[in-house]
Amino acid sequence: MSDNTRLEFKITHKMTDEESAAFELTKILQDKGYETYWAGGAVRDLILGLSVHDIDIATAARPEEIKKIFPDSYDRGKAFGVVAIKKDDHEFEVATFRSDIGVADHRRPDKIEFTSSAEDAARRDFTINGLFYDPVKSEIIDFVEGLTDLKRKVLSFIGEPQERINEDYLRILRAVRFLVRLGFEMEKNSSETILKNKAKVSEISAERIREELSKMLLLENRTQAIEQLEKFGLLDELLPELKALKNVVQPKEFHSEGDVWTHTMLALKNIGETHSEELVWCVLLHDIAKPETIGYRSEVNKTSITFFDHDVQSAEKAKEILGRLKFSKSFIEKVSWAIRQHMRIVNAFRGMSERKQKKLFSDPNIELLLELTKADLSASLRSDHKSDMKMYEDAVKLREKFELETSEEEKNQVKKFDLVTGLDIMKNLNLQPSPEVGRIKNELEQAYLNGEINTRAEALKMLEKF
Repeated sequence: MSDNTRLEFKITHKMTDEESAAFELTKILQDKGYETYWAGGAVRDLILGLSVHDIDIATAARPEEIKKIFPDSYDRGKAFGVVAIKKDDHEFEVATFRSDIGVADHRRPDKIEFTSSAEDAARRDFTINGLFYDPVKSEIIDFVEGLTDLKRKVLSFIGEPQERINEDYLRILRAVRFLVRLGFEMEKNSSETILKNKAKVSEISAERIREELSKMLLLENRTQAIEQLEKFGLLDELLPELKALKNVVQPKEFHSEGDVWTHTMLALKNIGETHSEELVWCVLLHDIAKPETIGYRSEVNKTSITFFDHDVQSAEKAKEILGRLKFSKSFIEKVSWAIRQHMRIVNAFRGMSERKQKKLFSDPNIELLLELTKADLSASLRSDHKSDMKMYEDAVKLREKFELETSEEEKNQVKKFDLVTGLDIMKNLNLQPSPEVGRIKNELEQAYLNGEINTRAEALKMLEKF
């Protein structure tokens, strides 16, 4: 650790509302005689010229002193000396300088001690996150050589890498995210220590893993995140199904870009600026079952490689993966629905009845499916190494056409068939509740979607065949 290094650093841009509010809080605490700074990632991003959000404030004031100065404040993390203060339209976490002692669960300290700013900096994860900023005096305070690493574009653990990892195994994944987000290189000792500890990510809670992976996938250069995870051996621990896509060959006339892994990475790269967490996971997992569904055939005029039913199988496999990562039920349903349907966009233009088309294009998740289709097609390079986006463009036009021409009544009917109900079927056929009732209703719905029946009377008439 270096001696206290102070460097003049003035904010030259007009302060945002959040920065102005944080400045005022800092000045109030300093005027009361307490050493107080901005801390962590906000300082790093300020120096790098990036947008600053979620400004954390670190101070020598104890929690009870902070609450006395700001009567409307309240404990955010009482065990860690963190107080939340609302200022204007923003809320800030103000933490007392502390040292963390013991980490039996490799996540939270067993206890804390209030201490100096230098020791507070030493407990943090990476040197570039251990910087403080005094906005009143316009000074950077560097106890950990974070400025040097920012200048070199190097990511280093503070102090001994093994100790920092033992304190919180999630730091392994955070390292990957920062490397990719900032375009930095990993310091050699830190890199080697991550490699030695890669298996420990399996001991991190699924919820924390999910959050870090989603943050990586939402980065613009998300494919580099996947590559870094593979480089450090972390895919084997977290997403072995993804690693299995490597070397799974595809028909060159439809996928001259290469194997399934290459296709998936290209699709991820081609996701547009407007994207969601659901979309990035859809694209990542849309072909996840291709390794086990690959088949070969010798028919004339047909591709020699096929992946029969891979859309359905990929949807089921995606459910397993997302469930393992503790995503919500609604999130899993949206993503798996889009993956299951991603080959039906092809079928929509190959003899699918108009009502079946309307059912597909009136689904509340159709936009997610269309964006998945766009990314998928953009990464499916034909023999001329170009993608054919006509199917996506036609699908968008068809969606717009149905939106304008379909009545609300018909939209509701194709979404949820209710010309006849289960009670109707049981009453007319003298049946008890059973799977047979559902099967009959499904057959009636298919008849409606195929245009064979149009009214409730016709549906009831069709019941006679049963």
